[in-house]
Amino acid sequence: MFTLKAKKTGPSHNISNFFAKAFTVIFITLIVIITISLMLGAFVFGFIGLFKIFGVQYDSFLSLLIFLLLFFIIGFIVDLLSIFLINTFSQQIRNSKRKFLVRLVIDCSFSWFAIHTADELIRSITLPSITELIAVFLLFLLEVVMDMNSKGERNKSSLVP
Repeated sequence: MFTLKAKKTGPSHNISNFFAKAFTVIFITLIVIITISLMLGAFVFGFIGLFKIFGVQYDSFLSLLIFLLLFFIIGFIVDLLSIFLINTFSQQIRNSKRKFLVRLVIDCSFSWFAIHTADELIRSITLPSITELIAVFLLFLLEVVMDMNSKGERNKSSLVP
C-alpha cells in the first residue's frame, strides 16, 4: 500500500545538487549585476545628457567616467559628514520649513564641494560653475523625491495590519 523510497545519497545526486546550487548562485549574481549596471548606466547617461544640455566639454568618454567615479568617491565621504550634520541640526529645529532649508543648504554645499573638487582634479573636463550648481540642485531634488517615496512606502506598509 505505502512504500517508502530511500533518499538518494549517491555521487550523482550530490553532483546534481551542487550544480543546482551553483546555477542558483550564478543566476542571482547575474540579476544583481544587471540591476546595478542599469542603475549606474542611467546615472552616467543622465549626467552625459545634462552635460550636453549645458555645454560641458570633456576630452573623452573615459575622462567623463573617471570624473564620475571621483565624484562618487568624494561624494560618499562628504555625504557621511553631511548626513551627520543634517541629523544633528534637525534635532534642534522644530519647524519643518527650517529643517528643509537646513537640509538644502548643507546637502547642496557638500555636494557642490564634491562635484567642484572632482572638476578641479580632472583637467580634461571643463564644468562651468552654473552647471555645477544646477547639477547639485537636481541631485538634491532627486534625493528628496527618493526619500519621500521610501517614507511613503514605509507608511503604507505600517498601515496594513
